[in-house]
Amino acid sequence: MNHLFSLKQSIYTKLPVNWLLAACCMVLLGCSEQPSEANKTYLSRLSNTLQTPEPHTKPLQQLALVKPVEALQPAIKIGITELAGISQCKLNVLISEHNNQLGKTATAASQLKYQIDFIQSAQNCLNTLDKQSNVHSKITAAKNQKQTQLTYYFNNVLYSEPELSSTWQLTGQELSTQPAGFSDTVEALKKLTTIKHQIETKGSMAINSDDILSALETLNKYKFDQQLIQAVREQISLNHTATQFVNSLVVEDICPKGKNKQQAKIVSNIFNKYYLKQIQPYQAQLSGYLETLQPLYMQLWFNQAVSSEAVNALLDPNSNNLLAQLKASAKEHVIWWQKFYKTCEISPI
Repeated sequence: MNHLFSLKQSIYTKLPVNWLLAACCMVLLGCSEQPSEANKTYLSRLSNTLQTPEPHTKPLQQLALVKPVEALQPAIKIGITELAGISQCKLNVLISEHNNQLGKTATAASQLKYQIDFIQSAQNCLNTLDKQSNVHSKITAAKNQKQTQLTYYFNNVLYSEPELSSTWQLTGQELSTQPAGFSDTVEALKKLTTIKHQIETKGSMAINSDDILSALETLNKYKFDQQLIQAVREQISLNHTATQFVNSLVVEDICPKGKNKQQAKIVSNIFNKYYLKQIQPYQAQLSGYLETLQPLYMQLWFNQAVSSEAVNALLDPNSNNLLAQLKASAKEHVIWWQKFYKTCEISPI
């Protein structure tokens, strides 16, 4: 806010590019409409006032995922007789439960959990067995096999479980201005990134496999990620449309020299009411969420077997990723308004 008031005092001097970003301190206006509606009203009012055809924003495209390639070796079977020989181990019960009908229809998340639980239970069981026995050799081989396949099972969770795969899908629901579940979503994603790191560093003995299902339960409850990414992509697209529109205008035609500035003041009021007080604060809110969540998205998805080029492009830390696009598109739109206020010699406040 201080930047905006100082701008008013120095409107005829060189204006800093980021002066409008201070609008993030403004109070968000509650409404029942989707937040993007403010952008559409903003452009409609400008178009009507200036008697210029209203621009149209291109619809967003779905982002595809890539199904992980299944290159699993045939599972090492542990027979009934061998199970009887490890009746003292928790592994016995685990295998029996997995072999029943419920185990055969397990979800991708349950399959990953089973692989981890097997590895952990197998190690504890091996400590009780004769190292020269056949069952010891078979359990060791099964444990090592499952260890090498954990990355595949984790990627299959990313691809198959709707709580994660829907992150990149469009449903028409944007994040509200007062969303619930941000901190819970952060914790859920941290659980998953921790598990992924433990798999990559061969630290599966330390994994809490219960965290897989509890994380998915949280993501399903709030659907924060999906709504956030959709809202950000929508705002970026709308910013580009708005910038193309104002760049097609001639500022001098809005406030001709020597004539009254009534039209310029109306245009300024539209900018103030819709962009400064509604659009910019919402975008600042989205940026704040992404500052925290994008590093977690990157750890889960960037350059993974399930991620398409389009998904990777939004997460690339060394490129024009989703957060960078949101900030740049907002900044680009501000530049025209800086020129407008300087040329028309009126205040934005």
